[in-house]
Amino acid sequence: MKNDIQKPRLFISSKKGVFSRRYDDIYFDKLNGLKEKEYVYINANDLANRFNLSNKFCIAELGFGTGLNFILTWKLWKKNRRPNSSLTYISFENAPLSKTEMKRVYDKFADLNLYSKELIKKLSHTYKTNRSLYFYKENINLILIYDDFSNLPNFNFKADAWFLDGFAPNKNNEAWNENYFKEIYEKTNSKGSLSTFTVNGSVRRGLASAGFHVAKRKGFGKKKEMLTALKVKNVNNIKLELNSNDIIGPVAIIGAGISGASLAFALRKRNVECYILDKSSKIANGASGNKLALQMPKMTADNSPYGLLSLEAFSYSRNLAKELKAVPRTDGLILLPARQREIIKYKKLLKSNWPHELVNNYTDKVKLYDIDKYIYMNSSGIVDNLKFIKNLIMNVKVFLNFNVIEIKTTKDNSKIIIDKQGNKMNAQTIIWANGYDMSNMCDKIPITPVSGQVTYLKNNSLTENLKLNFSYGQFFSQSFKGYHQIGSSFNRNTKSDFTETDQIKNLNSIPDFLKKRIGCNHLDETGYRVSIRGSTKDRMPFFCNLNDIRQYKTKNEYALGGMGAWGYVYAPYYAELLIRELLNEKPLINLNLDKLLRVRRLL
Repeated sequence: MKNDIQKPRLFISSKKGVFSRRYDDIYFDKLNGLKEKEYVYINANDLANRFNLSNKFCIAELGFGTGLNFILTWKLWKKNRRPNSSLTYISFENAPLSKTEMKRVYDKFADLNLYSKELIKKLSHTYKTNRSLYFYKENINLILIYDDFSNLPNFNFKADAWFLDGFAPNKNNEAWNENYFKEIYEKTNSKGSLSTFTVNGSVRRGLASAGFHVAKRKGFGKKKEMLTALKVKNVNNIKLELNSNDIIGPVAIIGAGISGASLAFALRKRNVECYILDKSSKIANGASGNKLALQMPKMTADNSPYGLLSLEAFSYSRNLAKELKAVPRTDGLILLPARQREIIKYKKLLKSNWPHELVNNYTDKVKLYDIDKYIYMNSSGIVDNLKFIKNLIMNVKVFLNFNVIEIKTTKDNSKIIIDKQGNKMNAQTIIWANGYDMSNMCDKIPITPVSGQVTYLKNNSLTENLKLNFSYGQFFSQSFKGYHQIGSSFNRNTKSDFTETDQIKNLNSIPDFLKKRIGCNHLDETGYRVSIRGSTKDRMPFFCNLNDIRQYKTKNEYALGGMGAWGYVYAPYYAELLIRELLNEKPLINLNLDKLLRVRRLL
């Protein structure tokens, strides 16, 4: 994987304002930037009135730039949104500003501090992929796609309004390709609108040729004119869309681990009624129940879709864990090569222009250890599993000791869920998210059992302040609640009993430099935990409509599984994409990666 994202080469001066040396153009009017943006994009698309009338609204943008359009939209949404409504804001940017550059820009906008600080805090590093940022209080999903505009065809969505805010056509002709206008038209809902600062003839003709009704209107400030456009179709040909929230709810989620909790979070933030059922007497009693998990991307040396999707999932899940206050203070992760080929891979990654916070070849935090060949991943680290799950399912009803043995479908396609004791629950939709146990529901589910034992080593005076984590084929965690977690073993079986062999293997796996540091006399002060994971042949998760894999057909039954040992990286992201699909919001992911979401690749 190579990060070939472009640099904006930001320049700020009293003469030019906020300026890009790369494109030799300004980001906005240096004297009246806020008013200019409000006039050209917010007011021209009549957003104040439309927000008042919409339960679900989607804005797409070419040119995120400084994020000023988003912040002004966010501010207006907060003031004008309807109760329980949601906003999706999708923005493409091929030369994103760094956090430091963003801070420099917003030093000039003190009135927007409340918004800019939160945006900058959520922004992850600038690398070539897309990431989803969620603003909980206002129910906003910001989808940032850091890539060339030519990737627009690779994403499947429909917008209610478009902001075309690339640099001027004579400065950045690539941003105004006529093929983009056709894609924009196809990706616009009926009666959707568009606005842009330019009245360039090729832009005007391209939008009209694509199908838009284009009009000039008075421009802002010294600019005489600007463009607006509207997508109008024959009303008789428009299919009325029902509220998807009403169609799928209430949703019964079977499984109270990280997958089930992530589904509940994705549903509740959209105000869809849901509840969780689990056969155990407590939440996270299966593979999700270890004290902690490691959140890191599985990066590849090439542009493999596996590596790219892992990076997107990591970005989403890590940010979510931080937002939900489930990330303990950490110094990051030291990634050590387990074999010679990994040394070659590390060298390639270090030459691939990744941000230093993501991948680096040095940290002074290892000066106590005798190691030289490693990768330092500052943004990776552990998550407090139980805290994360509890915060994901806050305000969600959980019914424990409910072992599902039968599901009946009524004439109106609703579900009656029955447990061993004869207790019944009603639902409109069911999502199975119970790990390996879901194979008992359908033998076509493409997962295999993997038994894993982690070892808990009591910390001591030498390690109680250790905040570094180490991955070396296995994993040695920082000190957390009095222990270090080591493991895990991998055995292709369903045995959940403690084995002395696995305990010894886990302890013997600790690199020598760490053994010296932690003191070998403490290696007998251990605990353990054994669980069974559901894994797939390519070690990537999946979601599916159960009609895709079983002979008899039923409506509104789905599955999310195959997390293996990576549930805390993949489950939140896959759950978000599945729920987007169920609610007709479209999974906002590059179509080149989409197949890695689907069960079909495993059949």
